[in-house]
Amino acid sequence: MDSTFPVLTAGIVVPLCAWVFYRYRNQPRSKWTIDEKTQQALRRYVLMESTHGKPDSVLHTFREYAIKNSMIKRMLFTPDQDAVKQSSSLIVLVLGTQCGYSAIRVLSLLPPDGKVYAVEEEDSMAESAEEMILVSGFKNNQFKLLCQHPVNAIHTLHSKFDLVKVDLVLMDFQSDGYLEGLKSLTELGLLSPGSLILLNNMGPLVGKDFVGLLEKSVHYRVVNGCQSLLKVEYGSQAKKN
Repeated sequence: MDSTFPVLTAGIVVPLCAWVFYRYRNQPRSKWTIDEKTQQALRRYVLMESTHGKPDSVLHTFREYAIKNSMIKRMLFTPDQDAVKQSSSLIVLVLGTQCGYSAIRVLSLLPPDGKVYAVEEEDSMAESAEEMILVSGFKNNQFKLLCQHPVNAIHTLHSKFDLVKVDLVLMDFQSDGYLEGLKSLTELGLLSPGSLILLNNMGPLVGKDFVGLLEKSVHYRVVNGCQSLLKVEYGSQAKKN
């Protein structure tokens, strides 16, 4: 498979470059983990205050706690319903599930035969995320959680789970790994035409190289970019705008 990425027209590339560099040139990198004390406090709050077996209640409890803790608030990545529907998602890959919020959100939007593969590098965070997903009422046959670096996990999906394609990918880890993650997904053939990739918290360190890669590719189309979220669509020959 050709490992290059989509050629975009000037009408897309220039606004995207402006968006990346204007918004992020002076913004520091976010902290992508929380200490174990905060993790346990969040865990206790969700266990005590949510209605177990009800995903909406668990998600609401996460948001309630986030009001009290700005670090948790920054970690709550909420994939929109349209993205899940647009990609006709059945198989979703969450790279950087952190406290489990995004995985629970996606699982609540998927049809009964949908499945989430969630990846979290930090041991205690992965353990907590798995517990929160189960507390929400989802079963082990509806999701798999890998405690591994997100990019490394991409290379093990086929051998561990016989996974050959994903419909939707959420990237929510250190943004300087997004480029390598996107390359790996493409080179391993894990994406189908129409697959969506949502990239959260694009930072200044990744911006220039990432945009340069998109400019050289024929496989991707930028759907939109707003605030810190970039939405990209995969296609064997992505349509130029």
